[in-house]
Amino acid sequence: MSDEGFDRGTALSLLADESRVRIIEELGDATVSPDTGIPSVPYADLKSRVGIRDSGRFNYHLTKLLGNYVAKGEAGYRLRWPGMVLYRALVAGLLTGEADRSIDPAPVGVDCYRCGEPVEGHLYETLFRVRCSACEANYADIYVPPRGLVGKDPEAMLETVHRRSRTVLDAMSSGQCPWCAAEVAVEIRDGDGSLPSLHDTRDLEAYAVFRCTNCTGFNYTPVSQVLLYHPAAIAFYHEHGRDLTAVPKWELRWAVTDETTEVLGRDPWRFRVRVPLPGETLVAVIDQHLDVVESRIEEAEG
Repeated sequence: MSDEGFDRGTALSLLADESRVRIIEELGDATVSPDTGIPSVPYADLKSRVGIRDSGRFNYHLTKLLGNYVAKGEAGYRLRWPGMVLYRALVAGLLTGEADRSIDPAPVGVDCYRCGEPVEGHLYETLFRVRCSACEANYADIYVPPRGLVGKDPEAMLETVHRRSRTVLDAMSSGQCPWCAAEVAVEIRDGDGSLPSLHDTRDLEAYAVFRCTNCTGFNYTPVSQVLLYHPAAIAFYHEHGRDLTAVPKWELRWAVTDETTEVLGRDPWRFRVRVPLPGETLVAVIDQHLDVVESRIEEAEG
């Protein structure tokens, strides 16, 4: 095969044999290092790692991978970027949908802002949800690779979910898909009593939808949640001795409800969001593009 790569059908068909998957895994295990980068693995070493004694059989499968997933040089073989992406997906469990049934629901330390019952984090099929089981208000809904959760205590697991959620939504709110790097389209919708997820009963007057224009990447949030990633809100928290990036969104009532969000206009959309902290409140005006067009600090009343 040439170094120009394959069409999608050919690229996917190459993964139908376990021996080729093993080659990808062993090249990844052998070469991924912050000290060495991605060096080459000699032929004999790679053959031994994969565990195929028959040279003809090994050569056949290795040759199939050359050009798209694997590169050959004087020093041996290495993963090309598509091979590295595949390797990372394999070890993260992204392609197998691995789920550890021992991951039990974990209390997140807050009560539901809708009904007052305790909120828990739990796995739902391939998603991790932070949700009230009493009224079904859903405060986070994010895919986390299973390997990132297995074996962690509840505190560490929730920290992983928080960081994953922040990474994904930070990228989407800035206009780039975290999965395929294509452009993300932004739309504001009227809540009208329903939300995109059937498992979310929050009553939002309006909400923001982030949709990748290329792949199926999709998320929706209260309009106020865009402030989690804006310098004005991050600086406001910093001035009060707090790191906003370290606070899970489900602990921030203003970010997961629209209780402090006022609709100023609908054609075009315009909002005023109040972010309260002891003694002061950040007031931000957000336009139809979810850009913060005004911000100021007000002293708390009383």
